[in-house]
Amino acid sequence: MQQNSEQVHITLKTVIDDLDSGEQETQEQSFTGEWMKKGSIDVLKYEEVMEEAGKIQNIIMIRPERVSIKRTGAIQMNQQFQSGQKTENIYQHMHGNIHMETYSESITFTEDIMPRVLEINYTMKLNEQMERKHQLKLQFSTK
Repeated sequence: MQQNSEQVHITLKTVIDDLDSGEQETQEQSFTGEWMKKGSIDVLKYEEVMEEAGKIQNIIMIRPERVSIKRTGAIQMNQQFQSGQKTENIYQHMHGNIHMETYSESITFTEDIMPRVLEINYTMKLNEQMERKHQLKLQFSTK
């Protein structure tokens, strides 16, 4: 671990609503990672292992009104969330590339108590096709 970092337990929950079919998909994952505070930026790092893809390094940078999620390894992505704005990026994986268009409706981050909680509500279009509503809730606390 890097200097000035703390080991943390991370819980990541995503809820995806398909606006056309009305179906909902929920996924919850837990990780052990590290957390650092650099000025006004919270930085989380953790490794994810996907059976079909392999290891993925994740770095989440939380700033006021902006969050970035960078994934490297078997999957590559650099997704930006900016409250009230549309962003675009490319999700690269073993089966090809997917164009992602994201509109961030709201970003909230509770940083003054543990567990710290990040919540992002956004809509996403993949390859300019169906739009789906997403809710991301990430909690982390020191071990």
